[in-house]
Amino acid sequence: MNDINSDRADDVGARQERLLALLRELERDGLLILDPVNFAWFTGGATAKGVLDPADHPAIYLQNSQRWLLCSNVDTQRLFDEDLDSLGFQLKEWPWHWGRSQLLADLCHGKKVASDLPYAECAAAGEQVRGLRRALNASEQARLLEIGRAAGHALEATCRNLERGESEEEIVGQLAHRLVHHGLEPLTIQAAADGRMRGYRRPGATTAKIERTCVIQTTARKWGLHVTASRAVSFGPPDDEFRKAMDAACRLTAVQIAGSTVGADPAFTMRVAQQIIESAGFEHEWRLAPVGWVTGYAPIELSLAPQGSHHPPVRIQTAGQAPPEGPAVSLEAGWALTWQGSVGAAACADTMLVAESGPQVVTPAELWPLKRIRVSGMLVERPNILVR
Repeated sequence: MNDINSDRADDVGARQERLLALLRELERDGLLILDPVNFAWFTGGATAKGVLDPADHPAIYLQNSQRWLLCSNVDTQRLFDEDLDSLGFQLKEWPWHWGRSQLLADLCHGKKVASDLPYAECAAAGEQVRGLRRALNASEQARLLEIGRAAGHALEATCRNLERGESEEEIVGQLAHRLVHHGLEPLTIQAAADGRMRGYRRPGATTAKIERTCVIQTTARKWGLHVTASRAVSFGPPDDEFRKAMDAACRLTAVQIAGSTVGADPAFTMRVAQQIIESAGFEHEWRLAPVGWVTGYAPIELSLAPQGSHHPPVRIQTAGQAPPEGPAVSLEAGWALTWQGSVGAAACADTMLVAESGPQVVTPAELWPLKRIRVSGMLVERPNILVR
């Protein structure tokens, strides 16, 4: 993306104006950005690398028209060389052996400061910042599409080249290599051989060998943005059980994608999809794993469920109680959604954008067999089983 740096400069300036308006509303002098997710959002994708202690993570301080990077001397040069050059940041640096706490204390002394994470006497601003970052602008959407294509390519190449008898762990290693080769950071990679997903909806990866089928799913990140996708492979024609489960998973996600229009209620769409797979004989499958969430700079910005939505972490529910009702949500242009159909041993997951022109999948199938499903007049393409 040739103009990514100019886009980022414009984005940073626009975000600072929105945050300064928030400060005026909160009647505060300055804003601390301590959350790594908000750090990536505000900087247009800058990320700290190799920071093991959250208290060592670089931060940002905003006041009036000025913006400062607060950073350990270990990370300053790389951040400016690779991410922040020409973006208008000044620097307040701490020596690595001093730690960040004294710099933050000095910065906040005598000022009325807000913070996106709990800190000292700062006013809480985390929820307001979360709301500002959820809708992706045009340049962010373009980056997300690029990330999605790269992730889908790596995922499908892995599926086309895996061999019968390889272990789930070997397959995960191959996909991780391809993702990193494309500049993506794999957050999670899961592989389920020969129906293991039937018992474990978050299967991870084991030494189990692939003999007949494998379902692979990954969540990957670049420029601070996240995409999730899955694909399914069968050596030889799949048996009826696996084929039926995959068909239901594809239909589930097709309904959810088709219903992901501006202003739509995702909880209603999920209830419709739920009824469809129940009619196919999979009455309880949707209860066994999450089926959708808003994504973006956080892997999960907002969890979606048939009874409403909630921010992580979820509220505690006592056994036997009805599920808690979440607040109603209307989808907005620029939101990124991940829809995941998990049925029996099969899964079908992709990330998409809510756009004024209609739903757009950002992890589309590249060279892959497709199942074309018509939903309320819309033709939705879902990745089917690759038979090898």
